[in-house]
Amino acid sequence: MLTTGVAALLVAAALVLGVREIGGDDGTKVVAEFTSAAPLVEGNQVKVDGVVVGTVKKLAVRKGHAEVTMSLDRAAMPLHDDATFTIRPVSLLGERYVDIDRGTAGAPTLDLSARVPVSRTASNVGLDDVLNTFDDPTGKGMGALVTTLGSGLRGNGKKADAALTSLAPSMRETEKMAAVLAQHNELLGSLIENVEPVAKALATDDGKAMDKIVDSADELLAASSAQQEDLDKTLQRLPKTLASARSTLDHLSGTAEQTTPTLEGMRPLTDRLPQISKELTAMSDALDPALATSRPVLERAQKLLDVATPAADDMRKGGPDLATAVGSTRPVVSKVTANRENLFNFIRYWALTTNGHDGLSHYFRVNASINTAMLTGLVPVSKPKASSQPEAAPSTQKPLAGLLDFSGTSDGPTGLEKKQEKSLLGFLFGGN
Repeated sequence: MLTTGVAALLVAAALVLGVREIGGDDGTKVVAEFTSAAPLVEGNQVKVDGVVVGTVKKLAVRKGHAEVTMSLDRAAMPLHDDATFTIRPVSLLGERYVDIDRGTAGAPTLDLSARVPVSRTASNVGLDDVLNTFDDPTGKGMGALVTTLGSGLRGNGKKADAALTSLAPSMRETEKMAAVLAQHNELLGSLIENVEPVAKALATDDGKAMDKIVDSADELLAASSAQQEDLDKTLQRLPKTLASARSTLDHLSGTAEQTTPTLEGMRPLTDRLPQISKELTAMSDALDPALATSRPVLERAQKLLDVATPAADDMRKGGPDLATAVGSTRPVVSKVTANRENLFNFIRYWALTTNGHDGLSHYFRVNASINTAMLTGLVPVSKPKASSQPEAAPSTQKPLAGLLDFSGTSDGPTGLEKKQEKSLLGFLFGGN
């Protein structure tokens, strides 16, 4: 008896611990919002991968949504931020339970203090939900359909069998098409989403928009029918037009082949076009202030041109005489250029010899080394005239007396006689 009592106590303790482990008062509380939780009742199970990890503790309505409070044990943890909660049936007509998908392992942990939003909860449709959609009118219509089908098939079993046999290949093709469509569910969903706004737009005003489109299509078809003859003529001319277009395209192809090397040669320039454009932009920005202030300068230049026009006309008239004068001075300029060193020495030495002055005027300073050959070579000596008188005695006058005589007999700036000046210039510039 004692052994039996101990065993009973152990079984009772195990049951209590099991209840606590399944989601007793010490379990972790999680609250999830569902669009509808009508099939659930308090005490329904909560499962993860088919294993019971808790129970439904409370059902409530909050802001139009069903609020389900669940108590979960440690085996359900951890739940991640992208975990989902789905109400599923135990059997076709049985009770419901909450199935939890823990979410991605690398995702953040679920915040248990916040409610799981409706976006991450769902509810499977049960058979009772489907049967509940058959109200009285729908049920009567369904019964009439079944009765009509039964009447139609009465006595036609062989024909129906033959029809099904004939439809077998088509059904296989349909199965293949369904498999292809299943692979493109995402594309079909996107297509339906894109078609839905169009369908809604066509369905506005009780289909009046669709009626307008149909009427417009009727008018277009009527206009096309009225122009059928012209359209036929156009279609008859179309082959010749296409042939001409093909020939033109052939010529364009040859032109393009010839243009290709030119374009390739221009490529370095086109590559530099952005840089050139930037430089032109910078230059135009710099020119803007100058152009803005250029009007007064242009007006002043116009006035100067107006004043210079008569002088230019006079110079144009005197152009031939000026050309003659320039041509006459060319030999002089050539000789002066050839002896420019002697000329510059003469000017420099003349300035040095005449820069001194006394109380009366400037005086001329000379420092010369003279011999008899130089004097006889520089100073012209006039030949004595023939005379019947006896030859006079030799003069005691010095040879430089005629050259260095500054008695004021000449009015020139040098104080020399013309013959003396000529001899001096010949010595400086060359020649006689």
